[in-house]
Amino acid sequence: MEKIKICLISDTVFDVNGVSRFIQDFSKEAISFEKDFTVITSTKKKAEEEFPNIVNFKPIFRMRMPYYKSLDLVLPPFFKIKKKIKELKPDLLHISTPGTVGLCALISAMLLKIPVAGIYHTDFPAYMYKNTKNAFVRWGTIKFLKLFYSPYKALFSRSDEYFKTLKEQLGFVDEDLYLLKAGINIKSFDRSFKDETIWDPYNFDKNRFKVLYVGRISVEKNVHKLLDIWQKGKFENCQLILVGDKELNKEIKDETITYLGRKRGKELSKVYASSDCFIFPSTTDTLGQVVMEAMSSALPVIVTNKGGPKTFVNSDFGYIVDINNYDEVIKAINELSKDKQKYLAKKEKAYLFMRDMSISHSFLDFWQKNEEILEKLRSLK
Repeated sequence: MEKIKICLISDTVFDVNGVSRFIQDFSKEAISFEKDFTVITSTKKKAEEEFPNIVNFKPIFRMRMPYYKSLDLVLPPFFKIKKKIKELKPDLLHISTPGTVGLCALISAMLLKIPVAGIYHTDFPAYMYKNTKNAFVRWGTIKFLKLFYSPYKALFSRSDEYFKTLKEQLGFVDEDLYLLKAGINIKSFDRSFKDETIWDPYNFDKNRFKVLYVGRISVEKNVHKLLDIWQKGKFENCQLILVGDKELNKEIKDETITYLGRKRGKELSKVYASSDCFIFPSTTDTLGQVVMEAMSSALPVIVTNKGGPKTFVNSDFGYIVDINNYDEVIKAINELSKDKQKYLAKKEKAYLFMRDMSISHSFLDFWQKNEEILEKLRSLK
């Protein structure tokens, strides 16, 4: 097949979250494999490094995203984005987020008659219901998404856990759904980054068993439940480490809980590798990239029985728990922190499992599937 051109549009590229890291990693892989792949976004945020294949247009206006304060809601320059897409002449336009930038791209694609595909990164109906507890808001979100995704020729999900949801809520059929092979930059998240000196500035015993959480400190991530579990568990010789933007209106006043704030780059890699296990209480993530980053850093993991992470976590290196069953979660933490033999075995198996989950494998799988999508579309003409 002839070489293809893909343009990916996203509202989040330079933020501190798994989706942004994923897109940045894909951009690097595209350069490495000499693929014609360009990312377009619109944000006032700056990247930590230069990406020759990422185009960022300054937004006309921005404000904080409701229920997601670490993200911006922007008014992007529509005509500049449309002009750039026309200039690039992509064979396929990939839209990664159903936000204002994604909407600009969708309208542009329809005007320019470019086929559209996308990646379903977040379970937005569940996300909105978690924050509002309003069934009407959830219903409205589903209706909007069904309209937004209706022109799409294909939709990728980062775990097959959500295929049923995409069929029932958005009306997709099996032949238009694709699994995006899970993968992360395993070179950036590795046990070799372990550095106990990173705990020196913090007021707790470094010998404590360090239970790590990375992500937004927010309601839809169930961090409030994690804090309640921690209070109930009264864990001996354990420290809960929280990393991410704090959006939860709950005071953290406990000497066994340490909030580190936002971490990125090598600093984040060291936090992972210098912790002892990872816990992820979210039930709305379609994959849970942070879970894979933790495993790649040789951490056993505790995840919930709802959402994407449970599709790749197993008892060899982790626990799948009901986050509403506090005793179940407490038992998992106690087992890891007190049974050294079991802990070390899970730690090693987590690390080994991730050796075959590189971002390169994920990118090449993504590219091959896009070639298949285009070949199918051309055959229908």
